[in-house]
This record gives sequence, structure tokens and C-alpha cells, in this order.
Amino acid sequence: MPTSTFEKLLPWTGAAAGLLWATHMFAATAPDDPTDPAAVAVIGDAVARNYVAGFALFVAALMLLFFAAAARRALRSGEAGESTYSSVAHGGLLVAAAGFGGLGVLQIAVTNAADAGDATATATLGQLTLVGWLPALVGFVAAFWGTGLGGLRNATLPKWFAIATIVLGAAGVLGPAAMVVYLLLPLWLIAASVVTAARPAVRDTSLTTA
Repeated sequence: MPTSTFEKLLPWTGAAAGLLWATHMFAATAPDDPTDPAAVAVIGDAVARNYVAGFALFVAALMLLFFAAAARRALRSGEAGESTYSSVAHGGLLVAAAGFGGLGVLQIAVTNAADAGDATATATLGQLTLVGWLPALVGFVAAFWGTGLGGLRNATLPKWFAIATIVLGAAGVLGPAAMVVYLLLPLWLIAASVVTAARPAVRDTSLTTA
């Protein structure tokens, strides 16, 4: 059965998510301390940029949902009777997508509060925005380990990429080192799209074989 256009485009949704995450990183404007009296003015003076950052996260979340299917398919092609690694990677990306969506909500909410001149709400929502990345980080750490370990064990991904992915997963649970994941995530998603798209289309026949 020939591969459809949708299936061919599916791996590239990871790159789209990476570019949208980079858009959020560069567009979001806020002081380091949400309780800073100038926070309302700083965010309020960049309302358009902050709205762009928030809505970019919503679309990135959607792209991650699609990429989760592509990543699972690539890893599953090398698994035999069990699907542990592909399941962990798939589930991790779904959690990361939910984290992106939640962070997008916080970004829009803090922008609304600043635009309305509500200093108290801006400070509270700003604090939540600072830690709003953590749910997505949990998902990505699981996805990194599922992808990296699965790619090594089943030789479904280039060795260099699998090892780099495992290292990122380790960095994600080392406190401040998780900032490396935050900054390198766009590059990883783009690279993941490239290596996933390079995998031959192998259909899972485990449900149809006796």
C-alpha cells in the first residue's frame, strides 16, 4: 500500500513544533522577576509579541501530537513483539504537547492581565509562567529516553542522534541543567524530524498477522 501524502508530511511536524517553540522563545517578553513593579509595563508594551508567543505554543502543541505518531511509527518499525520504547516516546510527546498547551494558556493570561494593568494578576500569572515549562519538560524527558534507548537497542535511528537524545534526557532531570533542553529543543525537534523522515515506511502488521 503506497504511503499517503499525509504520512510523508507527518515526520516534519516535529520541525514545525521546533520552529514554533523558537518563535515563543524569541517573542515572549517579560522581566526575570514577575513581582517587579515594572512587569506590567514591560509585558504591556509588547502585547503583540506576547500574544504571538502564546498562540505559537498552541500550534506547537498540535504539531507535537502529530509528531508523536510519526516518532512511534519510526521506533515501532524496529520492535518485534513488544513496543515498550515506542510507547514511552509516544506518551512522552503527548505529555509534552499538553505542557506546551498549558504554557500557551499562561502566556496569553499573563499578557491579558498586563494589558489590563492588573499588577497582582500579572505577578501571580508571571510566577506560574516561569514554572509552566516543567510539565512539558517531564514529557520530553520520557520522550528522549524512549527515543534514545529504543533507537540504540533496535538500530532504528542513527547512533549519534540516539546518544545525544539520551544525554538530553539526563540533562532534563539535573535541575539547572534542564535549561540546556529548553534552549536546544528546537534543534532536537528539527533533527528528529530529519531522521524520522529518513526511516523507510514500514507498516505495523502485528494486528493483522496470526
